[in-house]
Amino acid sequence: MRKEGIFRKILGLMVATVLIGETIILSFVIIQETRSVEKAIVERAKVLAETIAKTIEVSYLDFTWPFETLKKISDSETTLFLWIVKPNGEIFLADNPRLLGKKIKDPFLGTEVIRIKDINYQREKGKLIVHPLQIEVKEKPWTLYLGVSLKPVRLAQIEIFLRGVIMFVLTIALVIIISFYFAKKITQPLEQLRKGAEIIGKGNFEHRIKLKTGDEIEELGRTFNQMAEDLRRSRAALEESETVLKIKVKARTRELEELAQSLEERVKERTKELQERVNELERFHRLTVGRELKMIELKEEIKRLKAQIRELKRSAKSKKTKN
Repeated sequence: MRKEGIFRKILGLMVATVLIGETIILSFVIIQETRSVEKAIVERAKVLAETIAKTIEVSYLDFTWPFETLKKISDSETTLFLWIVKPNGEIFLADNPRLLGKKIKDPFLGTEVIRIKDINYQREKGKLIVHPLQIEVKEKPWTLYLGVSLKPVRLAQIEIFLRGVIMFVLTIALVIIISFYFAKKITQPLEQLRKGAEIIGKGNFEHRIKLKTGDEIEELGRTFNQMAEDLRRSRAALEESETVLKIKVKARTRELEELAQSLEERVKERTKELQERVNELERFHRLTVGRELKMIELKEEIKRLKAQIRELKRSAKSKKTKN
């Protein structure tokens, strides 16, 4: 459980670190790549617009229009729309025939320099390249409107994101291996400490652990060994004190036993003396009681004799009287 707990904590920490780092790096790369791809698209679109403008200007002088070239460009996946607009805002040529003849209002209309701006055409983000067309001499320039899609930017973002995910998965796999390695380096010394604590807890204070990690765990191991040594000394001192105490208790017990035996003998002697006195008192009591009974009998006998004497005297007196 401890290994799993530490491994999970290290793994969670490293995964979180990698995730944050990968997210930051991936976001930075996506932003930079987006800017780079977008810049490349704009540069290609500017070159394409300039090429189209030159082609139209040359063809117009020959009283022709490069329809095939314009159609190929319009059919390209990166082209959102292609318009050629007169100075009055009327769409002269467009990839969508329904727009022909319609007028537009745009601040870049009739511009004499290349203009670029962000657009959202039919729910799709893109870039608008506005390029002047010098078709009619001494007249306001016509205007080329070229809308290019930023879809390659999104594709590049998706590709970078997928690469980032793959890199993240590979990094996580590496992180798991590294986490397991570090967790093992941490848990092995801790396991030795745990087993050492169990052994010492069972009473073996001579046990020592050997850790050579060169860090705080090794210091903890030395502290653990010092603790075990202190416990051993305390245990030895306690056993010595216990032995001394046993000797003192035994000596005191012997003294108490001797004292108890002496008291018992004294009690026996005293009891014997008391018993002899009790016996004497009983004999005296019996003698005293016997004498009292004897006296009572004598008194009764005396009373009886006195009664007989009185009776004899009365008898004697009565005989004299008769004579």
